[in-house]
Amino acid sequence: PRAFRAVRAFRAENSKNWREYCVRRAELVKDSRERGFQTYDVKSGTEWVAFAHASGMVERPVRECNEWFLFHGTTPEAALSICKKDFKISLAGGSTGTLYGRGTYAAESITKADEYAKASNDEFAVLLVRALGGNVRYTDEIEPDPEDLTRSCIEGPYDCVLGDRLKCRGTYREFVFFDTENLYAEYVIIYKREY
Repeated sequence: PRAFRAVRAFRAENSKNWREYCVRRAELVKDSRERGFQTYDVKSGTEWVAFAHASGMVERPVRECNEWFLFHGTTPEAALSICKKDFKISLAGGSTGTLYGRGTYAAESITKADEYAKASNDEFAVLLVRALGGNVRYTDEIEPDPEDLTRSCIEGPYDCVLGDRLKCRGTYREFVFFDTENLYAEYVIIYKREY
């Protein structure tokens, strides 16, 4: 597509998921102060935060624990389900690849998130999610070991994987999460592709 045209958008509010997310964020802030996480900036966060903060819409992400705004491509129906019930890690990788392990994939680029979106009546959906990167497992390997990456997050000291395909392939960076408490679906954007 040459462009995307928003059809409708709305803010999702799920108090149970938000409370769990806030507790997890507080834990990661404490961990970052004790251990000192390397911080990463994301493109989507910079532009979105400037717009949203100027509009009085949202609080700024907490940089010290790598809190970001990222896009997650899906179907309109799945987007609504995620907002109501939460992400389901058990479904991860069922319809897309698992280059970095079976987790929930997000991107700083709407173009990358669109690759994961599937149409319903010619409409697509992306979620704008708050994401907690915490202690990030960075990789720029061309062929990473997905089991090692997954294990390092589930059993090891890391909270997410940042796969840097921009560096190794000239495409996009991908962010993979293995714990639903590290994600909060805050906005749903329904759009159409323009060719």
